[in-house]
Amino acid sequence: MTDSPKPPPEGFSLLPVTDSFMDHVGPVYVKQGEGTEIHMGFWVERHHCNPIGICHGGMLMTLMDTALSLNVSTSREGGAFTPTINLTYDFVAPGRVGDWLQSKIEWVHTGRKTGFATGFLLKDGTPIMRASVVCKILRKDDPRFDQPASGTFAFPPKED
Repeated sequence: MTDSPKPPPEGFSLLPVTDSFMDHVGPVYVKQGEGTEIHMGFWVERHHCNPIGICHGGMLMTLMDTALSLNVSTSREGGAFTPTINLTYDFVAPGRVGDWLQSKIEWVHTGRKTGFATGFLLKDGTPIMRASVVCKILRKDDPRFDQPASGTFAFPPKED
């Protein structure tokens, strides 16, 4: 399915998630930034594109939804899963096969029950998408969002 992308830029590694939707749209890469910021990125491949050859908006939204909510999660102690309540986005420019697209999170705020984040998806440092998210902050004991062992996620990745 993939077009054998180049290795990711320095500091990025494959997103440590298995048995999930991200396996189907990847490969997606992740890197720890300053403080709690996490960057996500991917090489645009043919399977990410729509019929006219530009990266499908659904892929751009998927990446930014994940990057924004992951940054909300890691900004809180414990880093629990933070499901999206609302995602807004503006497409600014297209991504094409061979482009490296990377998130840059500009603002994160968490309250007791909700978290907020805003950021950009960049191509060569230039925004191609702007997005904002509102996430649910879960109680640690909320059984509705227990993660099965095969679908666990931890960032940074847990050492074996």
